[in-house]
Amino acid sequence: MSVKGFVKGMLLGAAVGAAADLAMHTSAAKKTPAGKAMQTATDAVDAAAASVKETMHR
Repeated sequence: MSVKGFVKGMLLGAAVGAAADLAMHTSAAKKTPAGKAMQTATDAVDAAAASVKETMHR
């Protein structure tokens, strides 16, 4: 497997995970400490995926 293929798979997985997270959590759940922690983790994964994608396009 090439590095480019791996990165594409990683980005696709992050996108699917973020979409699933949005579908499973209501805004009320995000107000709990656990919900806030989950949102922070999701935001961090999204930021990392965007950074990797940007780096690969250079």
